[in-house]
Amino acid sequence: MPGRPRRPQQGDLVANEPRGFPLLYQKRRPRVVTADPWAFLSHLAVTRLAKRNENIADAYISQGRDFFQAAQNPEFHSRPLLYYYAFLNVVKAALLIRGVPLPPRAGHGILDPSANSRQRLRFAGQRVNIRNTTGTHSEIFPEFLRMLAYRGALPRSFRVIDLLRVVPSIHRTFTQVVPSPPIFVPVARFELRYRRGSVWLRMRVTRTDKDVRDVLPETRRRRGFTSTFSQVESDEDHELWFETAPVLAQTRGIDTAIAQLAGRVRECGVAGILTVEGYRFYLVNTPPALFVPYLAAMYAVIFYLGSITRYKPDVFDKIISGKQSWIVEEFLTSLPMQFLYGLASELAGVDVVRPYAAVS
Repeated sequence: MPGRPRRPQQGDLVANEPRGFPLLYQKRRPRVVTADPWAFLSHLAVTRLAKRNENIADAYISQGRDFFQAAQNPEFHSRPLLYYYAFLNVVKAALLIRGVPLPPRAGHGILDPSANSRQRLRFAGQRVNIRNTTGTHSEIFPEFLRMLAYRGALPRSFRVIDLLRVVPSIHRTFTQVVPSPPIFVPVARFELRYRRGSVWLRMRVTRTDKDVRDVLPETRRRRGFTSTFSQVESDEDHELWFETAPVLAQTRGIDTAIAQLAGRVRECGVAGILTVEGYRFYLVNTPPALFVPYLAAMYAVIFYLGSITRYKPDVFDKIISGKQSWIVEEFLTSLPMQFLYGLASELAGVDVVRPYAAVS
């Protein structure tokens, strides 16, 4: 029988609460509020790049915006392909902003393998293949995976359905259609606390939440969780509390210590959803071999849908008319802004959110 949880460590909340922790954290600074993420991405290009790369990145952003706006027309059956080219361009800009020296003719880095083309389509068997990184940074998708701190081996292959499973914005729909048990543990709050030169994290979850009851027991048995968190007593009857081990942090090194804690938590598997009140974060209960950062999963799925839209439009019609149609339509509806704001947040290292006045 496990022993009684220890008492929580005593300390004060870290001043200037970091926004976007742990998924989007670089250092403590205010969140960014913008109704136009494209303009914000251009701002990042201007402020972070030398003039030549700034012009190249801005051209990618402008072209991505053009594809994105064309894809907003719900009558276009080519929406997946347009969205893919929108995000291909914006990811090229993101890699430049992160200092990746892309060659002029970089490849996609992700493939729709020939094995997918069967006379009788089985969506559950559809896959995408991911190439390895190269010394010349000539493959876009594996470079994007590395930018998102993906630690898995490359090259490799993923089932499209496994990628859809780790996209949080469509997960409720996914579990009803597949069917599949939920894999996301909603986190009520991450608290960073400080005392006597040390910083630690307290994670609070709502014990009465159905997803917490269903998903947390298996999640906390995973090695990533047990190596990062220990349960402590909760001062709130409706909550469960977990804490990390303290990290040493002198006054000038507190941001470095917080970044170290953020890295530890991300290794457990974390995903986020942009809501009208900002980001909500979740622990992801999936085997490490199947874990993909949620932005990369979105990108890979839209590549697959764009590929069949372009080369096998009859197959796309079968998908959107079959039992997967709800998932696909939900994905195409929720993907655009979730991806754009998530990518902007990743580059900014802080929440980039929509103003209340711009939420439709």
